[in-house]
Amino acid sequence: MVLHRRALLAIATLCLTGCASYSSKAIGSIDNQNPAFNSADCQTARQNAWVHEDLKQIKLVAGPSLLLFAGPVLAIPVLLANVGLNTADHLKANDIKSLCAGKALTPDELTQSIVIDTGLAAATAALLPGGTALASKP
Repeated sequence: MVLHRRALLAIATLCLTGCASYSSKAIGSIDNQNPAFNSADCQTARQNAWVHEDLKQIKLVAGPSLLLFAGPVLAIPVLLANVGLNTADHLKANDIKSLCAGKALTPDELTQSIVIDTGLAAATAALLPGGTALASKP
């Protein structure tokens, strides 16, 4: 059973490494014909988005690896790190959309999106050996 979980985790990690960060998706969704697209603020925001793309790739490998080697001791710190990085990525994506004449999310929509990501991270962590510590276990 443990071997199946590790194989499933490895496959999921490889599949997820192709996903783009929210900042990259925001850049792809804005209209490059809009005059705001060429503004200095928009260009700066777009140029700084690469950080979130790199962090997403790193956390997709580092988080599960830490949990595999250290076990449930690091479950909460890894989850909190993921929440922090996801929140920063969401905020940057919303900033890019607002500066580049895209459709920025309302604060409620932004919060909802972050909560959904956190739930997915917790559900994914439950697949790890020892990750069931995040689930309700006495």
